[in-house]
Amino acid sequence: MKNVFVLEERTHIVSELRWQFEGQSEWSITGFSSEQALFQQAMQENSDSLLVILDFSAGKTVCLQFLQRYQGAHSRFPVMVFSPDPLQNLEWALRELGVFHIQSGELEPERIAKICRWQLVPDPQKRQTHLQTTCFTSPHPEEPNGKQGS
Repeated sequence: MKNVFVLEERTHIVSELRWQFEGQSEWSITGFSSEQALFQQAMQENSDSLLVILDFSAGKTVCLQFLQRYQGAHSRFPVMVFSPDPLQNLEWALRELGVFHIQSGELEPERIAKICRWQLVPDPQKRQTHLQTTCFTSPHPEEPNGKQGS
């Protein structure tokens, strides 16, 4: 099971992602309104099959508290941040706290779903095959001999 946990005040991202993954039973999209509950549940999951999305609309302080706990626990699951507002002043600090992707501006559920798929498909060959079949055309720069999908 691939788990995507979302910290947000209202279930906007969760509902959009559930629609993106509709009919794909190996994906579970779960929303949390509490940073502490999210962190506790994330620590119980297999980090190879977990991705966390923090919606900065839930509060910058709350999101930063989660990232501080995350860094202190030396966890290895990927964390993504979504913010409707630009985060230029915080981008480097967020990256130092372990954020691998920052999505700001308009919510793009299809793009976020593709990033989730890319992160949680473990084998580079399977990842490449999956990306080609979903028309995601940007291979990760660290993948050797990455081929672009069409």
